[in-house]
Amino acid sequence: MKRLLNILLTLLGCSFQAACMRCEYGTPNITFELKARVVDEQGMPIEGIEVRALHGQDDKHGQPFDHRTGISDYRGEINAGGIMWPGVQYNVRFIDPDGELNGGEFATLDMNISDKVEQVKEGDGNWNEGSYRADLGDVTMTLAEEDDNIDDNDNQ
Repeated sequence: MKRLLNILLTLLGCSFQAACMRCEYGTPNITFELKARVVDEQGMPIEGIEVRALHGQDDKHGQPFDHRTGISDYRGEINAGGIMWPGVQYNVRFIDPDGELNGGEFATLDMNISDKVEQVKEGDGNWNEGSYRADLGDVTMTLAEEDDNIDDNDNQ
C-alpha cells in the first residue's frame, strides 16, 4: 500500500520529501513604490511623463511600473508601484512619450535613486524579500535640444 501511495504521489509531482518543503515558482522579488513630482525648469508640473525601472546598463527601455500609476498626473505627481527584482541598482528613467502635448518635448532623464530607497517591510523568508520605497520629491525635466544635424533623407 505504501509503495502504491509513493507511485501515485510521484505521478502527481509530489514526494514525501517535497511535502516537507515549500515549493515556489518564479524568482525572488521585492515590492517597490516610487513617489515623485515631475516639474519643468520653472517649477510647473508636467503631465504625462512616464517613469520606468532600469535593470542594468544594457537596459534600453526599462520595466514599466503599473501603467495606472507610472505616469504623472495633471499635478505632475507620480505614485508608481510594482514588483521588481531584488539587488537592482535602483535606476529609473523618466521619459516623455507624448512629445509636444504636455508643454514641450522633454529630454529623457536617467537617475540612480539608490540613496533615496528605504526598506519599509521585511521579506517573508521565501521569494519575497521585502517592501521598499523611494520619495524623490521634485524631479526637474528639461526641454529636449533641437537636433541641428541634417538628415541625409532631407537632402534628396
